[in-house]
Amino acid sequence: MHRISKWLALALLGSSPVAQAQPAPSDPAPEATPDEATAPEATPPEDQPGAAAPTEPAAAVDDAVPAEANGGWGDLATLTAETAEPLHRAKLYGFIDFHVEKVARTPSGVDGAGETVYTRNPIEVDLPNIHVMLQGAIRGRFRYYLNLASPGAGSNTDDEAIVLRNAWLEWPLLGRRLVARVGKTYRRFGLYNELLDAVPTFIGIESPELFDKDHLLLTRTTSVMLYGEAELAGGALQYSATTGNDERLGHAIPLGADLRFVRDGLTVGTSLYRSGAAGPSRAVGDGSPRGGVASWMSEDAFVVVGGFVEWARQGWTIQVEGWQARHDGVRDPAALATLAADGDLNAAQLERFFVGGDPTAAARTEARYDVRTAYLRAGRDVSVRDDLMVTPYLQVDYYDNPETIAAKDLGGDDEAGLADDGRFTKFTLGAVIQPGPAVALKLDGSGHLQTFNGSSEFYPELRLSLSYLWEYAP
Repeated sequence: MHRISKWLALALLGSSPVAQAQPAPSDPAPEATPDEATAPEATPPEDQPGAAAPTEPAAAVDDAVPAEANGGWGDLATLTAETAEPLHRAKLYGFIDFHVEKVARTPSGVDGAGETVYTRNPIEVDLPNIHVMLQGAIRGRFRYYLNLASPGAGSNTDDEAIVLRNAWLEWPLLGRRLVARVGKTYRRFGLYNELLDAVPTFIGIESPELFDKDHLLLTRTTSVMLYGEAELAGGALQYSATTGNDERLGHAIPLGADLRFVRDGLTVGTSLYRSGAAGPSRAVGDGSPRGGVASWMSEDAFVVVGGFVEWARQGWTIQVEGWQARHDGVRDPAALATLAADGDLNAAQLERFFVGGDPTAAARTEARYDVRTAYLRAGRDVSVRDDLMVTPYLQVDYYDNPETIAAKDLGGDDEAGLADDGRFTKFTLGAVIQPGPAVALKLDGSGHLQTFNGSSEFYPELRLSLSYLWEYAP
């Protein structure tokens, strides 16, 4: 996967201090940092203008711009004449991802005799990732980024709406050492949050469990990020701090931080998030929450902490992450009544939510619990010929959330919520086939292992993903 990551960084996102420090193409090189794949490289721009601008600038503004063309922005001709640097540089590009998935029959309930009931699942065909991205810079220093998406747009009977994933502006405060980004931005958190939209660029098809849309540990986006980097011990120390609207209640100020060291294909780091007082992003009945607060809470406060390691050398990519979210919340009795009536709760869930496991008894409103997840991903690039790269990969994911339920429409998760104890382990084998630097065909198979109705259940699923990076080139 190194070839496409390097191409993306150079052809789309411009040079960066980190990218310039990488070995030559013939040498081993690490995977792209998340920002290299989904947005302009988040490594701060150099002190001099133009260092982090997109590689191919837009046409320079004419010296004689008609006054009526200024559009309220003043005399652009005067601005352009101040320096040889073009006023605007921009690039329009995006991703299209076609996805097919088949899950074997899964346990879904218990009959009157206490036997497990199974459900057959249809083949799913979808376009889960459709993106139109615009990134650029003014005077080569003041960067901006826009990311529009239409997730789940594969239906032939309904048209999905376009949603705003990202829209941010940057102001370099101290060159590469400190940059301010404001708007709606993916937070730096672990190895994958800033990478997931760029489907062709990473091993695997599904996201790590902490950013699975059915059971997010925290919101993927935030409003303000200060970030930078400094040279350290022959590598780069990269740091960021974030805050934003997130899921906050009242005057709460959620805080996030990320610290990582990058050198010679090795990345070691840690991320932290403290929500403060927070409320649910969706009500019971509106689907899975968009953040870490369960839909049936009236309020919550949680802290997420963990670490990650990536080793990308000699064609290998090995990644390990581990996370824990500690919650201290208050459940809403009215929401719990809805879960009891419509959620098909198992015995452990009834006992968790109601005194004596009886939904007609008092609700247990105090909610103190931990969510834990971890994964291992490993892949090896194999060059079949000059224009064909194959990357076999292995993944192991673990997820544990005792608070969730199975009904997704009520705010649950049909993986962990299906289990007696809220836990599952997923094993995946697959391969990425790259006939070119902007095309990836991925094939993989997974198996879920979890406890249901007192017995171990294992059910497989098969997936295919065909994803392209496109670029507007007038």
